[in-house]
Amino acid sequence: MPIVRELQWEELDLLQGLEVVPTENDNGGIHFSVDHQGLRLLVTLWPHAGVVDVTLVQRTQQAVLLDFTVAVRGRIRYNNDKRGQYLEFADCVLVSRISFSAEQDEAAFNPNTFGRPMLLTVRPHLSVLFE
Repeated sequence: MPIVRELQWEELDLLQGLEVVPTENDNGGIHFSVDHQGLRLLVTLWPHAGVVDVTLVQRTQQAVLLDFTVAVRGRIRYNNDKRGQYLEFADCVLVSRISFSAEQDEAAFNPNTFGRPMLLTVRPHLSVLFE
């Protein structure tokens, strides 16, 4: 089964999972900014490229704690189960934001490249987890 390069999600899932209304930037990205307990989670979806930027910042000192981009090869879903409430970005591959090349794009979306789910949680605290 071929891997789809465009992001797949339901708008309501992102609204429930991140609890904020997105803004659209001039380059076609969909941007979410979540502030919680002194942290700011920035999530930008690039729908046609199939990638998501994730940045976690400690707000008082403006210290970047995490900053990366993932190619998302599966569907983005909101889950509310025994583990809590979270967004699941299925089948992610870490890619370089700075030097994203055609070769890297091809490798990220190759079905033989191993991917992992990424979970984003807002409540009770902001967290990013690769399973």
